[in-house]
Amino acid sequence: MNKKQLSLFIGAFLASATLSAQQITFTNGDSLDVELIQQTDTTLTFSHPFLGKQTVAKTSIRNLQTINLSNLLRVPEGEEGVAVNVFNEAEDAMVPAKDVVDVAKKKVLVAEENVSIANTDMEVEIAEQALVAAEEEFQLAENKLVAAVETADTAEANIKIARDLSVANIQVQEANDAMTAAVAEVKLAKNDISIAEQNVGLAEEALDASGEAGVSSAKANVDHAEGLVDIAEDKLKAANEGVLQAKDTVRAADDQVKLAKGEKVNDGFMGTGWFRDWDSSVSLGLSGSSGSSTNTTFRTAFDTRYEDSEHRWDFKSFYFFDSEDNTASENQINATLVKDWFFADSKWFAFATTVYDWDEFSDWNHRLQLGGGPGYQFIKTEDWEFSARAGLTTIFEFGKTQFDSNDNPVLEPDGSVHEENIVGLEGLVGADVTWHISAKQRFTLSNYLYPSFTDGGKFRNLTNLAWVHDIEWFEGMALKFGIRNEYDTSELIPNEFKYNFSLLWGF
Repeated sequence: MNKKQLSLFIGAFLASATLSAQQITFTNGDSLDVELIQQTDTTLTFSHPFLGKQTVAKTSIRNLQTINLSNLLRVPEGEEGVAVNVFNEAEDAMVPAKDVVDVAKKKVLVAEENVSIANTDMEVEIAEQALVAAEEEFQLAENKLVAAVETADTAEANIKIARDLSVANIQVQEANDAMTAAVAEVKLAKNDISIAEQNVGLAEEALDASGEAGVSSAKANVDHAEGLVDIAEDKLKAANEGVLQAKDTVRAADDQVKLAKGEKVNDGFMGTGWFRDWDSSVSLGLSGSSGSSTNTTFRTAFDTRYEDSEHRWDFKSFYFFDSEDNTASENQINATLVKDWFFADSKWFAFATTVYDWDEFSDWNHRLQLGGGPGYQFIKTEDWEFSARAGLTTIFEFGKTQFDSNDNPVLEPDGSVHEENIVGLEGLVGADVTWHISAKQRFTLSNYLYPSFTDGGKFRNLTNLAWVHDIEWFEGMALKFGIRNEYDTSELIPNEFKYNFSLLWGF
C-alpha cells in the first residue's frame, strides 16, 4: 500500500468513525461516547463498551439535533422493526456460516483423499477418524447455515406480516374515525330535526294567531319550516347510512387485522354471515343398544354467545330424548337466554334472564321463568372467568299436576288428572366459572339456587358442568362431556340428573 492509498484508507476510516462513534448528551445531563447502530422515528440504538447495546427514546437526548443521523440505518417501528433486525442479523450470519461450510467441505474432501491413499491399517484408521471428525464438523456447519437461512426466511415472512398488520391497523383507525364522524353527523341531524319541528310548531301557532292579512305569510313560514324538517330528515337518513357503511368498513378492517395476524376470520354459520362475531356451536350425541331390549338416547344442543364493551348475550338450548323398547322415558326441551348490561369502568353489571322448559314427563307441561338483578365480575382473564348473580325470578308452571297429601294425583270427576297453572316468585343466587385450561381445552361450571318465596321451604338447585376438548385434525370440531342436575323439592321425583357425551361443531 503506497502513501496515497494509506491516506485514503485512513480518511475513509476516520469518516466512518465520525459517523458511528459520537457523543450523546441526555436530558438529565449525562454524556456517553457511543457507537451508533440504527434508528427509528422515535428511538436511537447504540453500543457502549460497558453498557452494551442500548435503545433509548430520541426525546431523552438533549443534543439530538447536532448528532449526524443522515446516513444512519433507519428501521421501522414496532414488530416490523424487530423482524427487520432479526432478518439483518440472520443475513449477516449466513455469510460466515457459508464460509465455514465451504472450509468443512474441503476438510471432508481432504480426509476422503487421505483414506483412499492410506497404506497401512494404522494409516487407514487415523484417516477414517479424521474423516468422521471432518464430516461431523461439516454437518454442524451445514446445520448452522440452514438455521440461519430458516431464521432469515421466518424473519422475512414476519416483516410482511408486520407490514400488513400496520396497514390493517391504520385502516381500522381510519374506519373508526369515519364511524365517529358519522355518529356525530347523526346527532347533528337529529338536532336539526328537533329545531325544525319546533319551527313548524311556532309557524303553525303564528298561522292560528294571524289575521287574514297575515295568513299568506304565516303559511309560507309553515311551508318553509316543514321543508327544513324534510331536509333534516334526509340528512339523518344519510348520516345513518354513513354509520352503517362505517361499521362495515370497521368490520372489514378488523378482518384485515386478523388475516395479517394469521387468524381465522369469522364469517358466520357455514360462511352465510349468520351469527357472525358470535361464539356459536351445535352439538350432537347419540347412543343405542339392541338385544333383549332396545335402548335409544339422543341429545342435540345449540349454544351461542356474544360480548362487547356494552353488553353480553348468552343463549343455550338443548333437546333430550330417551326410550326403552320404543317407549319414551325422557322427552325434554330447554332454552335459556341471559342478557347482561355492563357499566363503564365497573365490575358490576345488570342482567335479565328468560328460561323456557317443556318436559313430557314432568309434573308440569310447560314452564317459563323471567328474572333479573345485579351481577359482579370478580375475575376475567385469559385463563379464568368468575362472575356471580343475585336477583328475583317469576316462574310460571302451566298444566301442573296436583297431588293430595299421600302424593297421589288429584282426579277430576271424569277421571282425568287435575292440573292448574301456577305462578310463583323465587330468589336467584349463583355463580359461573370458566377455566380456559389450554388453547384446546376449557371447563365451565355454574350453580344457581332458587328458594321459593310463595311456597315456603321449597327450592330448586340447578348445576351445569361442561368440559370441551378441541379436535386438532378437524378445525371447529370438539368433544364435549356435560352434566346437568336439577333438584326441585316441589316435584314428586325431586332429582333429575343427566350426563352426556357429544360431538361439537363450533363456528
